[in-house]
Amino acid sequence: MKRPQITKVAAPLLALALACSTAACTGPASTPQAGAKAEPTFSGPWAEDFRRSYDQARETGNTFAQDVLRDERITEAEATEVASRYQSCMADAGFVYDYVYPDGSAQMQGGDMGDAEQQRFNEQDIVCSKESGQFFITHLYNALVQDPDGELRNRTVEEVRQDLAECLKRKGAVGPEFTAEDVPIVDADGEEYLQFSQQFTNPGGKYYSEQNYESWIQCNDDPRK
Repeated sequence: MKRPQITKVAAPLLALALACSTAACTGPASTPQAGAKAEPTFSGPWAEDFRRSYDQARETGNTFAQDVLRDERITEAEATEVASRYQSCMADAGFVYDYVYPDGSAQMQGGDMGDAEQQRFNEQDIVCSKESGQFFITHLYNALVQDPDGELRNRTVEEVRQDLAECLKRKGAVGPEFTAEDVPIVDADGEEYLQFSQQFTNPGGKYYSEQNYESWIQCNDDPRK
Protein backbone atom coordinates (compact mmCIF):
# COMPACT_ATOMS: atom_id res chain seq x y z
CA MET A 1 0.00 0.00 0.00
CA LYS A 2 1.24 3.46 -0.79
CA ARG A 3 0.73 6.37 1.50
CA PRO A 4 -0.10 9.90 0.30
CA GLN A 5 2.82 11.95 -1.02
CA ILE A 6 2.86 15.82 0.90
CA THR A 7 4.43 17.01 -1.39
CA LYS A 8 2.33 16.53 0.94
CA VAL A 9 2.88 16.61 1.31
CA ALA A 10 1.87 17.73 2.26
CA ALA A 11 0.72 20.52 -0.13
CA PRO A 12 2.48 19.96 -3.45
CA LEU A 13 3.61 22.49 -6.05
CA LEU A 14 0.03 23.23 -7.09
CA ALA A 15 -1.04 23.91 -3.53
CA LEU A 16 1.79 26.38 -3.04
CA ALA A 17 0.67 28.47 -5.97
CA LEU A 18 -2.98 28.31 -4.93
CA ALA A 19 -2.26 29.18 -1.32
CA CYS A 20 -0.12 32.21 -2.05
CA SER A 21 -2.52 33.47 -4.70
CA THR A 22 -5.41 33.53 -2.23
CA ALA A 23 -3.76 34.58 1.03
CA ALA A 24 -0.99 36.86 2.26
CA CYS A 25 2.24 34.86 2.35
CA THR A 26 4.56 37.44 3.78
CA GLY A 27 3.51 36.85 7.40
CA PRO A 28 3.50 39.32 10.29
CA ALA A 29 6.62 41.22 11.24
CA SER A 30 8.08 40.25 14.59
CA THR A 31 10.90 41.29 16.83
CA PRO A 32 13.16 38.44 17.97
CA GLN A 33 13.42 37.92 21.70
CA ALA A 34 16.74 38.09 23.47
CA GLY A 35 18.79 35.02 22.59
CA ALA A 36 16.49 34.04 19.74
CA LYS A 37 17.62 33.81 16.16
CA ALA A 38 16.84 36.78 13.94
CA GLU A 39 13.87 36.30 11.64
CA PRO A 40 15.04 35.40 8.12
CA THR A 41 14.51 37.53 5.04
CA PHE A 42 13.51 35.59 1.94
CA SER A 43 14.19 36.97 -1.52
CA GLY A 44 14.37 34.19 -4.15
CA PRO A 45 11.71 33.08 -6.66
CA TRP A 46 10.11 30.93 -3.95
CA ALA A 47 10.42 33.61 -1.25
CA GLU A 48 6.69 33.88 -0.52
CA ASP A 49 6.40 30.13 -0.11
CA PHE A 50 9.40 29.93 2.19
CA ARG A 51 7.94 32.75 4.27
CA ARG A 52 4.54 31.09 4.50
CA SER A 53 5.98 27.69 5.43
CA TYR A 54 8.37 29.28 7.91
CA ASP A 55 5.56 31.21 9.60
CA GLN A 56 3.39 28.08 9.78
CA ALA A 57 6.26 26.13 11.32
CA ARG A 58 6.81 28.92 13.83
CA GLU A 59 3.12 29.00 14.75
CA THR A 60 3.21 25.26 15.51
CA GLY A 61 6.49 25.55 17.42
CA ASN A 62 8.46 23.38 14.97
CA THR A 63 11.95 24.81 15.42
CA PHE A 64 13.51 22.04 13.31
CA ALA A 65 11.48 23.10 10.26
CA GLN A 66 12.26 26.76 10.92
CA ASP A 67 15.99 26.02 10.98
CA VAL A 68 15.79 24.10 7.71
CA LEU A 69 13.84 26.87 5.96
CA ARG A 70 15.59 29.98 7.26
CA ASP A 71 18.47 29.90 4.72
CA GLU A 72 16.03 29.56 1.78
CA ARG A 73 17.54 26.28 0.63
CA ILE A 74 16.73 22.65 1.40
CA THR A 75 19.46 20.07 0.98
CA GLU A 76 18.90 16.40 0.20
CA ALA A 77 20.28 15.58 3.64
CA GLU A 78 17.68 17.84 5.27
CA ALA A 79 14.87 16.32 3.20
CA THR A 80 16.12 12.85 4.18
CA GLU A 81 16.03 13.84 7.85
CA VAL A 82 12.43 14.99 7.42
CA ALA A 83 11.53 11.64 5.85
CA SER A 84 13.18 9.76 8.72
CA ARG A 85 11.29 11.82 11.31
CA TYR A 86 8.01 11.19 9.53
CA GLN A 87 8.66 7.45 9.29
CA SER A 88 9.50 7.23 13.00
CA CYS A 89 6.42 9.23 13.99
CA MET A 90 4.12 6.97 11.96
CA ALA A 91 5.82 3.84 13.34
CA ASP A 92 5.13 5.06 16.88
CA ALA A 93 1.44 5.08 15.95
CA GLY A 94 1.62 1.55 14.51
CA PHE A 95 2.00 2.40 10.81
CA VAL A 96 5.34 0.91 9.77
CA TYR A 97 6.74 1.91 6.37
CA ASP A 98 9.18 -0.06 4.27
CA TYR A 99 10.67 3.27 3.21
CA VAL A 100 10.02 6.99 3.07
CA TYR A 101 12.04 8.93 0.51
CA PRO A 102 13.13 12.59 0.66
CA ASP A 103 10.50 13.54 -1.94
CA GLY A 104 7.75 12.22 0.35
CA SER A 105 7.01 9.02 -1.58
CA ALA A 106 6.66 5.99 0.66
CA GLN A 107 5.39 2.42 0.87
CA MET A 108 4.26 0.01 3.53
CA GLN A 109 3.21 -3.64 3.44
CA GLY A 110 -0.20 -4.75 4.59
CA GLY A 111 -3.74 -5.56 3.60
CA ASP A 112 -6.72 -3.29 3.20
CA MET A 113 -7.57 -1.07 6.15
CA GLY A 114 -11.04 -0.91 7.63
CA ASP A 115 -12.81 2.44 7.65
CA ALA A 116 -11.86 3.23 11.24
CA GLU A 117 -8.21 2.34 10.73
CA GLN A 118 -8.08 4.27 7.46
CA GLN A 119 -9.45 7.31 9.27
CA ARG A 120 -6.87 6.91 12.01
CA PHE A 121 -4.16 6.63 9.36
CA ASN A 122 -5.33 9.83 7.65
CA GLU A 123 -5.39 11.73 10.93
CA GLN A 124 -1.98 10.42 11.98
CA ASP A 125 -0.55 11.31 8.57
CA ILE A 126 -1.47 14.95 9.16
CA VAL A 127 -0.10 14.89 12.72
CA CYS A 128 3.21 13.30 11.69
CA SER A 129 3.54 15.49 8.60
CA LYS A 130 3.52 18.55 10.85
CA GLU A 131 5.58 17.09 13.71
CA SER A 132 8.31 15.83 11.35
CA GLY A 133 8.41 19.04 9.32
CA GLN A 134 7.23 17.25 6.16
CA PHE A 135 4.16 19.49 5.92
CA PHE A 136 6.36 22.59 5.80
CA ILE A 137 9.43 21.32 3.94
CA THR A 138 8.90 18.43 1.51
CA HIS A 139 6.68 20.27 -0.97
CA LEU A 140 9.23 23.08 -1.16
CA TYR A 141 12.10 20.63 -1.56
CA ASN A 142 10.32 19.05 -4.53
CA ALA A 143 9.45 22.45 -5.97
CA LEU A 144 13.06 23.61 -5.85
CA VAL A 145 14.21 20.42 -7.58
CA GLN A 146 11.52 20.54 -10.26
CA ASP A 147 11.10 24.28 -10.81
CA PRO A 148 14.04 26.22 -9.31
CA ASP A 149 13.27 29.39 -11.27
CA GLY A 150 9.59 29.42 -10.29
CA GLU A 151 8.22 29.18 -13.83
CA LEU A 152 5.29 27.03 -12.70
CA ARG A 153 4.97 28.93 -9.45
CA ASN A 154 4.08 32.23 -11.09
CA ARG A 155 0.66 31.29 -12.41
CA THR A 156 -2.75 32.64 -11.53
CA VAL A 157 -5.13 30.60 -9.39
CA GLU A 158 -7.27 29.93 -12.45
CA GLU A 159 -4.29 28.73 -14.49
CA VAL A 160 -3.09 26.43 -11.71
CA ARG A 161 -6.46 24.78 -11.19
CA GLN A 162 -7.08 24.46 -14.93
CA ASP A 163 -3.64 22.94 -15.52
CA LEU A 164 -4.24 20.28 -12.86
CA ALA A 165 -7.74 19.44 -14.09
CA GLU A 166 -6.59 19.08 -17.69
CA CYS A 167 -3.59 16.96 -16.72
CA LEU A 168 -5.72 14.60 -14.61
CA LYS A 169 -8.22 14.21 -17.45
CA ARG A 170 -5.45 13.65 -19.99
CA LYS A 171 -4.05 10.84 -17.85
CA GLY A 172 -7.50 9.30 -17.29
CA ALA A 173 -7.47 9.84 -13.52
CA VAL A 174 -10.82 11.66 -13.65
CA GLY A 175 -13.76 11.69 -16.04
CA PRO A 176 -14.52 14.31 -18.71
CA GLU A 177 -16.99 16.01 -16.35
CA PHE A 178 -14.15 16.97 -13.97
CA THR A 179 -13.36 20.71 -14.13
CA ALA A 180 -11.06 23.21 -12.50
CA GLU A 181 -13.92 24.08 -10.13
CA ASP A 182 -13.57 20.62 -8.58
CA VAL A 183 -10.07 21.53 -7.36
CA PRO A 184 -10.37 23.22 -3.95
CA ILE A 185 -8.68 26.48 -3.13
CA VAL A 186 -6.10 25.83 -0.43
CA ASP A 187 -7.33 27.01 2.95
CA ALA A 188 -5.18 28.62 5.63
CA ASP A 189 -3.64 25.43 7.01
CA GLY A 190 -3.72 23.40 3.80
CA GLU A 191 -5.78 20.56 5.27
CA GLU A 192 -8.70 20.91 2.83
CA TYR A 193 -6.34 20.43 -0.09
CA LEU A 194 -4.58 17.56 1.67
CA GLN A 195 -7.91 15.80 2.19
CA PHE A 196 -8.73 16.34 -1.50
CA SER A 197 -5.38 14.86 -2.52
CA GLN A 198 -6.08 11.79 -0.41
CA GLN A 199 -8.98 10.99 -2.75
CA PHE A 200 -6.25 10.10 -5.28
CA THR A 201 -3.53 8.78 -2.99
CA ASN A 202 -5.26 6.80 -0.24
CA PRO A 203 -6.82 3.35 -0.77
CA GLY A 204 -10.56 3.82 -0.55
CA GLY A 205 -10.42 7.34 -1.96
CA LYS A 206 -12.92 8.32 -4.64
CA TYR A 207 -10.30 8.40 -7.41
CA TYR A 208 -7.75 6.02 -5.93
CA SER A 209 -5.86 3.41 -7.94
CA GLU A 210 -2.13 2.83 -8.19
CA GLN A 211 -2.10 4.47 -11.60
CA ASN A 212 -4.17 7.45 -10.43
CA TYR A 213 -1.86 7.82 -7.44
CA GLU A 214 1.06 8.21 -9.84
CA SER A 215 -0.95 10.53 -12.11
CA TRP A 216 -1.81 12.78 -9.18
CA ILE A 217 1.84 13.10 -8.20
CA GLN A 218 2.95 13.72 -11.79
CA CYS A 219 0.28 16.34 -12.46
CA ASN A 220 1.18 18.21 -9.30
CA ASP A 221 4.88 17.98 -10.04
CA ASP A 222 4.53 19.29 -13.58
CA PRO A 223 1.13 19.41 -15.31
CA ARG A 224 2.83 20.02 -18.66
CA LYS A 225 4.05 16.42 -18.88
